Amino acid sequence: MELLWISNIGLISAEFILFLSIFLVFLRSYKQTGAKIYSQIIIISLIFMVQSVTTIYVYFIFSKFLGYSVSLPLLIINIFGIIAIILLFKFMRQ
Repeated sequence: MELLWISNIGLISAEFILFLSIFLVFLRSYKQTGAKIYSQIIIISLIFMVQSVTTIYVYFIFSKFLGYSVSLPLLIINIFGIIAIILLFKFMRQ
């Protein structure tokens, strides 16, 4: 497996951890307040965690037969994605 695929999988793993953090923060808030908006955020974060796990699996399979021409554009997309998730997490914590 080439370095770019490993980097892609690492970024998606970091996204999973961020969504898990969002899930845990808002689960705690939901337990304290019972506000409906928190339950919706929890569901959305669960969906994104499933997407992250699926993406890791697909990237692992792709890494066996696709090379640089696919992994580099995906890496760029994933970098923008992780930046967006970090900003979302910061905005939601305010």
